[in-house]
Amino acid sequence: MIRAIGFLIVLAGLSALSVWFADNPGQVSLVWQGYVIETSAAVLVMGIVMIAIAAAVLYRLWVALKQAPGKIARNRRDAKTRRGYQALTRGIVAVAAGDAVEAKAQAGRADGLLREPPLTMLLSAQAAQLDGDEAAAETFFTEMLDRPDMEFLGLRGLLGQAVKRNDQTAALKLVRRASRLQPKSDWVTRTLFDQEARAGNWAKADAALNSALANKMLPEAEAVGHKAVLALLQSVDAEKDGNPVEAMKLAKLAHGEDTSLVPAACQYSRLLTGMGKRSKASGVIETTWARQPHPDLAAAYWHTKDEEDALARMKHAETLAAKNSGDDASRLLLAGAAIEAGLWGVARENLDDLPVTQAQCRLMAALCEGEKDDKAAHEWLVRAAIAEPDATWVCSDCGNLTDAWSALCGKCGNFNSFDWQRPSSIPGIAAPQHETVPLLGADTVIDGDGPEQ
Repeated sequence: MIRAIGFLIVLAGLSALSVWFADNPGQVSLVWQGYVIETSAAVLVMGIVMIAIAAAVLYRLWVALKQAPGKIARNRRDAKTRRGYQALTRGIVAVAAGDAVEAKAQAGRADGLLREPPLTMLLSAQAAQLDGDEAAAETFFTEMLDRPDMEFLGLRGLLGQAVKRNDQTAALKLVRRASRLQPKSDWVTRTLFDQEARAGNWAKADAALNSALANKMLPEAEAVGHKAVLALLQSVDAEKDGNPVEAMKLAKLAHGEDTSLVPAACQYSRLLTGMGKRSKASGVIETTWARQPHPDLAAAYWHTKDEEDALARMKHAETLAAKNSGDDASRLLLAGAAIEAGLWGVARENLDDLPVTQAQCRLMAALCEGEKDDKAAHEWLVRAAIAEPDATWVCSDCGNLTDAWSALCGKCGNFNSFDWQRPSSIPGIAAPQHETVPLLGADTVIDGDGPEQ
């Protein structure tokens, strides 16, 4: 609309100018080289305008001819670049699709068309990895290290290869270098923590954890659990190095960070007991038992009491069990102490209605043996072999089972991945009823109260 109005204004101006020249034709006389030219002013102006237009057209034509070779070359380069980026895009899609042959072909084409290593080097490395050529991929990643704009990508690629071949020394060296380049990268900080922990560098792992917390890269709940474990591990190392004061300080910190961490409570309680602070040591165990009952806590609790008398141990068991009376572990603790003290009725009262697990069956066998019922004791021991497993340390990442807690999983190597729980089981396919084979004898019937004939 604006352009149309502007055109009308210009047209009106030219019309007014033409009318003015028509009303005022004037007379122009030009003498040049013996020639005399006489005309009106309007014709002179028109001649000047035509000469100017012709000059402008000739100038534009000359400029176009002069620039033509450069434009042709630039257009060819642009077309080549477009084809290069198209090949780069197709190569990325091929990598995502898992087509190694197509990825390598497009990577080579993109490299030839673009001549830009930063753009094609990563694609070439990924294509080599996809093709299983780790040596070629490593070569590409290593070349990236010499380019500041590609160094981080090269480090990430080499780090991935080091982790894949379980080369922890190289992985730790690479992730430390990557951390210097990108200290606020979520991936780098998490990987640095993981590698420092796998290497047993607890203090450096703690520093990486603090960095992740400062940059809000880690949930607070997860960080607290990791910090408690790291403090515990440093306490153990300090004790080995002959520094009891530091060991005590770190054990206290570990227990304060996570009062449900059983190994931390045992370490702190043991150190307190060694210093003669038995009452405080037993309080530590009681606090953790209220959150996470565990057999190791019961064993540590007896050390804080230093009682050899079975009845006295029964009294202490009642005190500890009262901290978490609703848990099955407390009833098993009371039953075990009652059997040791010869209190058969108390033992049976605590064992009745408990889930039939291996521990419950073994205690029932011990109870029957104490009551001089050897046949029933034997049957309970047989039943223990097929009962549900007891709680144990289970790796939440790979499902690895272990009786002793460890900061690192021996199977997957992950840090602080063990939880105290019953291992999950996968039921087998039920056999047809006519093929069912009695496990304890044809005449044996097992109910919730125990074996009967």
